[in-house]
Amino acid sequence: MSGAAPRTWQLLPLLEETSRFFAARNLENPRLQAELLLADVLALRRLDLYLRFDQLLSPAQVDAYREHVRQRLRGVPLQYITGKAGFRNLNLSVDPAVLIPRPETEILVEVALEYLQGVEAPQVLDVGCGSGAIALALAQECPAARVKATDLSSAALARARANARELELADRVGFCCGDLLDPFRPAGQFHLIASNPPYVRRGDLEGLEAQVRDHEPHLALDGGEDGLDFYRRLAGLAGPFLAPEGLLVLEVGAGQADEVAALLEQSGCFAPASIRPDLAGIPRVVSAARRAEA
Repeated sequence: MSGAAPRTWQLLPLLEETSRFFAARNLENPRLQAELLLADVLALRRLDLYLRFDQLLSPAQVDAYREHVRQRLRGVPLQYITGKAGFRNLNLSVDPAVLIPRPETEILVEVALEYLQGVEAPQVLDVGCGSGAIALALAQECPAARVKATDLSSAALARARANARELELADRVGFCCGDLLDPFRPAGQFHLIASNPPYVRRGDLEGLEAQVRDHEPHLALDGGEDGLDFYRRLAGLAGPFLAPEGLLVLEVGAGQADEVAALLEQSGCFAPASIRPDLAGIPRVVSAARRAEA
């Protein structure tokens, strides 16, 4: 006995129904999320959907889209479903082994690039590179730079290396597995060290948004009891790895900028720090130059 024929869907009605479905469940930007998921299934740019509103989708495409929708409703971040995340000029591959790059981290890259403009043949280090977002953005936007990147997670490094190959930057970015600066002992000389370390207070992890708490790697989130563990370590370690007047650039969590700036100054290796806010006005990036005499 034959079953009922599957319902056929045109692209626009399917998008509209999914948008209403997401809105009823209070997902942010429901239409945008519905479009991004469908564009991924159809291997299109999101804007190309607007040229195909009358397109009939195959049952396999509808099934694949519904699976994307189910994952999103389970709280899986959209970037992990599609496997892609935008960061500055880059389209990065991401998976649950790496933190999803945030717009706030683009401010760190801006600060780093401003400094690198005045440096000839700069040597750069990204500590805790995750997907490679910082290292690869700096390599792409500062062609003279030679960049190294470290991470404690071998799975994160595999993803970062894959991104470097995909972006044709593998010849200018080298990756090392290890804890903070350990892969470069004895000390080397970098013109710039950048890091977006874990900075969430351990007691605050359970209170994070569910899609962050349940899906993103805690190794990239947990900053210790007060969120400052990695800043203390970097403040004590980074100075000797920098050339005289080389720059340490750090992303920080909300409310942490003054404490991190104080840690750097107390180390005795760094000049007074500068603080840059993000687009929301939150102090987000702390940078300090190594003292010439340190």
